[in-house]
Amino acid sequence: MTEHAPAGTAPDASGTEPQAPAPWRTAVLAGMASYLDAGTIVAVSASLTLWKGQFSLDAWQLGFLSAALTVCIGIGAIVGGRVGDRVGRKRVYSFDLLLYAFGLLWIVCAVVPAMLFVGVIIVGLAIGADVPTSITVVGETAPGKRRGRLVTFTQLLWGLGPLIVILVVLASTGLGEWMPRIVFGHLLVLSLVTWLLRRRIGEPAVWKNARSLGATRETVGGLFRGRLLRNTLFILVFYTLLTIGTNFYGSFGLYALETVGGLPPAVALLYSLVTVPIILITVVAMMRPMDSAARRPIFIVGAIVQAGAWFLALLLPAGAGTLVLAFVTYGIGTTLTGEAHYKLWSQELFPTELRSTALGLSFGVARIASAVSLVFVPTLLASGLAGVSVLMIVVTVGSGILGIVLMPRGRGESIEAIDARLRGTS
Repeated sequence: MTEHAPAGTAPDASGTEPQAPAPWRTAVLAGMASYLDAGTIVAVSASLTLWKGQFSLDAWQLGFLSAALTVCIGIGAIVGGRVGDRVGRKRVYSFDLLLYAFGLLWIVCAVVPAMLFVGVIIVGLAIGADVPTSITVVGETAPGKRRGRLVTFTQLLWGLGPLIVILVVLASTGLGEWMPRIVFGHLLVLSLVTWLLRRRIGEPAVWKNARSLGATRETVGGLFRGRLLRNTLFILVFYTLLTIGTNFYGSFGLYALETVGGLPPAVALLYSLVTVPIILITVVAMMRPMDSAARRPIFIVGAIVQAGAWFLALLLPAGAGTLVLAFVTYGIGTTLTGEAHYKLWSQELFPTELRSTALGLSFGVARIASAVSLVFVPTLLASGLAGVSVLMIVVTVGSGILGIVLMPRGRGESIEAIDARLRGTS
């Protein structure tokens, strides 16, 4: 009788099977994509004011710098997600963090604005490619009855990224232009350590099975046919609306506290720290319930809270206090109703041969669409909070309604059962 390799293993270069990592270890190493993604966005946000003076950047250049990061993350996700389905998840995450580290070197060593743009472009493309494949690895190697908590755990790393970045910024804020170099240097070290540790994570067994069946030759068009069409449109529109909101929060939160709130950079950083521990506690509290019938009520409560945050910002006088209140409330709401659900739904709504493609496409389209809004955010903030608040109300209400109406109702299925259901096989 032929023995089958454990799920999540694949031969290494020597021809031997790497040891199958525990689901939690896989979730930590793969979930570092979320840490680096969120950490990079906040690192750029925290550096904008300093770069503005150091490199004489105007408001439009600041907007385009932040937008370039977002667009490149989107392009990287679309390409990386597709490559992950065609040739394997391992082939993507075996090299993309090295490219990410190379891009960080450009930012760390920047002496002219062009070096910032080159570094941001490379970093965005690389981390964008990493996210869909890494999250897919977590979903495909997790036991069905624990997939919710393991995928949600990656959001804990998504919250830790900004927290650690802000702490590093605070520790180095008196060092002038060295502050961004230290912040991005810490991301450089973590990316290389993660790359080394990930080398023992093998290819998920379900992808190898799909390849043996010839399923991995399915084209992108499969997402827009039959039973997958509604799933694809839902996940695309939902995540695009969600991301417009979260990217403003991540990319321009500090900038808004400094410009609209009138706070010095160091004080703005301290105020922003109020939100992060609350978000982390919220993630921990919702991890286990995400594997139960409580998943839907969690989403509904979050949808109401995140929209309510921006009604408060619209109705109250513009200022630092209003912004902090809005950010804390929005942080709780979007954690309850945001990326954890999106990542989990992406595992449940698509078969293995298109799972990474769907996640990468929706992730990429959402980031690119949000980049368009980011270009105009500094100009909107120049006139106060009203314009940004209206934009946030539209996207939070829209994503909330879509999620409540169209979210998948099933839970706890194995990946094999999901594949069989979506392919219409037994």
